Amino acid sequence: MNATLDQSINQIVAGLRSLAEVMRAPESVHLASTHIAMERLHAALPLLSVADTAFAFVCERDGAGALVGANHAVEYLTRSLGLSRREAFSLLEQGQKLYGEPEVPEPEASADQADQERKEREAEARRKKAREAQERARKAAERANAEKKRIITDALKHLNEHADPGYEEILAQAMEAAETRTAEELRKFVGDLVKRANKRGREYEGKKDPLAAWKKRGIWLSEQDSDGGSYAKVYLDAASRAKLEACLATGDHLGSNMEGDNAAAKDTRRKHQRRFDQLMHVIDRYGNATTKARGGVGTVVITLTLEDLLGADAFTEFSTNTTASLTPLDIVRLGLPGDSFILQLDSATGGPLSLGRARLASVEQKIALLAMQGVCAWNGCTKPGVELEAHHLDSYLSGGLTAMDNLVLLCREHHMCNNDNRDGAGNKGHFDRDPASGDVLYYPANGDPPRHTSTYQYRNSPGQRVAQQARSRHGGEHNRPPDPALFDPDG
Repeated sequence: MNATLDQSINQIVAGLRSLAEVMRAPESVHLASTHIAMERLHAALPLLSVADTAFAFVCERDGAGALVGANHAVEYLTRSLGLSRREAFSLLEQGQKLYGEPEVPEPEASADQADQERKEREAEARRKKAREAQERARKAAERANAEKKRIITDALKHLNEHADPGYEEILAQAMEAAETRTAEELRKFVGDLVKRANKRGREYEGKKDPLAAWKKRGIWLSEQDSDGGSYAKVYLDAASRAKLEACLATGDHLGSNMEGDNAAAKDTRRKHQRRFDQLMHVIDRYGNATTKARGGVGTVVITLTLEDLLGADAFTEFSTNTTASLTPLDIVRLGLPGDSFILQLDSATGGPLSLGRARLASVEQKIALLAMQGVCAWNGCTKPGVELEAHHLDSYLSGGLTAMDNLVLLCREHHMCNNDNRDGAGNKGHFDRDPASGDVLYYPANGDPPRHTSTYQYRNSPGQRVAQQARSRHGGEHNRPPDPALFDPDG
């Protein structure tokens, strides 16, 4: 099997290199003599997508994360195959649905033996039907390209657990339809299938799932656009929607959440803007009321240097511990409430210099680490500060101190990828600090040279930028006095 696989891939690689060589000079290529061949190539590309999906299933089944010292196969797919995390998770989900055992709800236990046997027969019949639909989906997948498969996978995320028909049947219908429909048509077609199946609702044990909507609850935030804003998508069950509507309704009237005389007469906001302001008002009140009890968890942290501040204009962006960067106007609007901080970094060394805050909190070390990193220290991970945990380079259990030079921030997933014993067990490496440069490095379990974190967001964090600038000065600026502190350390 391995020999056949190697031979097939060698032929594909050789063919692609030959094709690239021919197409490297498109001025010598003519449409009439090439379009049929290119159409044949693109008609065959779904077969590569099938191979990728099957390989993703194998990666998850056999624990491919261990090949790169991690727990989850997604790390192998992103690091070794160069996929984005979105692409990797999509492939893993497709692989599980096409090649894994279909998920059919198990029947509830019954005290009556005859009734129990009936339920088990019905469950087995559902499993058999699901396997047959899964086989249809596999065959149809050989004719659906990767983009159409992603469209199908994304649409099926909205399917209820007890939808009728179930996941496998809709997957088969969608894959079969992909051959004759454009991507835009397919998105609408699958969306309609999902809506009808959810509305019909599988009758399971004589009743529909009362928690179907609650299980789908969630909030999704987009990347910032060119104006610095973001879109939010929210899915609410009925009870949550009622609670949110009641909360926002108190800000509907003119002048709500505005100060000054005749606020109502001066209010030019539209209703959706007043509701947004009401939501921010509620969030501010919640933050002020709970920050002290939470010990600073969930706060907004802004990091900057004196050089950043002196060179700033209206559009300068400052990093935060969230995925959002803030302009000076944003910071003014934030208003430094009780749950926000500004950390100043020394522009010569990149080290933490002073902390401005509206109330005391026991999170100074984590705030300094956030300024030094911006994101998780695992190479390629972009999870922001609000999702990170402090990790002891020398483990706490072995006597490691909770001091700045012994701490680094990791997300929970990658925190578990560190081997505190440093013995290579599970092919897991460990983090340590370079004594010469102070950089945090990852040491692979197999003894390969240590790796720097090259993640763009990490390298672009205030601390890393300043440290790199300081190193580039070859010591000239290293010995000058530190910047004056923006905030009184005793205040």
